[in-house]
Amino acid sequence: MATSGIGGIGVDYNNGYNYSGYSSLNTYESWVENANKQAEELKNKVDSTGSTSSTGSTSSSSNSSSVTNKYGTATSASGYLRSYQMALTDLEKSSSALQLFEKDNVFDKYEKALAKAEEAGKSGDSSKIDAAQEDVEKAFGDMVSAINKFVGDYNTTVSFLKNNNGMTATAAEDLASFERSTLTDKALQTFGLSKDKDGYLSVDEKKLKESLEESYDFVKETVGGQYGIAERVGNKATKILDSPVDRILGKDDSSSEEETSKTNTSTSSSSKASSNKATMPDGLTSFANFARSGAYNLTNYYAVGMLLNTIG
Repeated sequence: MATSGIGGIGVDYNNGYNYSGYSSLNTYESWVENANKQAEELKNKVDSTGSTSSTGSTSSSSNSSSVTNKYGTATSASGYLRSYQMALTDLEKSSSALQLFEKDNVFDKYEKALAKAEEAGKSGDSSKIDAAQEDVEKAFGDMVSAINKFVGDYNTTVSFLKNNNGMTATAAEDLASFERSTLTDKALQTFGLSKDKDGYLSVDEKKLKESLEESYDFVKETVGGQYGIAERVGNKATKILDSPVDRILGKDDSSSEEETSKTNTSTSSSSKASSNKATMPDGLTSFANFARSGAYNLTNYYAVGMLLNTIG
């Protein structure tokens, strides 16, 4: 949805939440290298201090054995598209809340609360100091809640794709792309997240809170910065939402682009319908032919909801 980045801050507000400057990174490769280095340093720190590991703390987000299959298995093309849109819209929104420089992101709100707490501390007014500290604690809790929400929406989308893997030719491709958008389990565990063998994420709130207090910049950049998991996952959700229905239903993109450059004759339409049959069940083929009559993509899908309800 938006391109994120972060400049150095270099501030200590003396409210128990300290963080230093963290420079923007220009390439994904350098970001990964730096993230791995930071992750290894944090891992060594945890090992040397004997802090509680993510496997020893209560996880607020369930593992794959208890992930709710919110949308179930679709029985029609219209049902698949409708449920997929809802899952992606939620994921896009929760990703946006974590992306740096996105309006009203939770990290920005937290830093503003810290700045106000610093000003209140200078005033010496105890009531203002107490009120400001409450705002800091609330903003801190909102960061944790936003990460939990993101993880929950990500798992919902992954679960939907897994349960509808045979519905379209692109479900498996989208699933693999989402899984590539997150870090390895080892890297995630450095700040309280983890990934199980089925690709689902979980949150260890105790470890996450410790990481936000002790390594705030690292968590902020890794989660919401340029190339961060919220940025990459959110962009993937947006890209799919903006894709034409043909692509969602599994029609080859290159074939679609070539055919749209030709005149819109009945012969061309028949050729496109015929090519779909090789990769899609008859029900999806008929739906794709219907959708091709207009510029329908997943973001404006509800605009033709009454008609789509007749497609089985």
